[in-house]
Amino acid sequence: MNTLTKLRATLLATALTVTMAGAQADPHHKKHRVCNDCGRVTSVHVSEQNGKGGATGVIVGGLAGGLLGNQVGSGTGRSLATVAGAVGGAYAGKHIEGRMNKERVWTVKVRYDNGKSGTFNFRNDPRLHNGDRVHRANGTIVRG
Repeated sequence: MNTLTKLRATLLATALTVTMAGAQADPHHKKHRVCNDCGRVTSVHVSEQNGKGGATGVIVGGLAGGLLGNQVGSGTGRSLATVAGAVGGAYAGKHIEGRMNKERVWTVKVRYDNGKSGTFNFRNDPRLHNGDRVHRANGTIVRG
């Protein structure tokens, strides 16, 4: 082995020793794993949405629309107006009942540790606030 080769080998060994010693001396020299299901709540918004109209709204609306339609025209025209009134009344009755049965909805936005975001809706107060740590579990989020 010539002198230049010995020098290179010594420098390489020294560099590796310093690198390994530095890595072991640094307790923070660990790979940081990102939890893809962990994050923080960025906003909580409460709103009211129309509920669902049911059979009551359809029946009452249909009857009222049919009675009003029956007052129009005569013969075949009266029959068509009655049917059209019943259908229109049923549709309107369902939507009116839905407006009368408003529901509160909590919309919670989350920023995950991996940079992605998600939105979750709750029918009951999830008792979450801005900044709370959460994680995704079974299609929803839980504190922790």
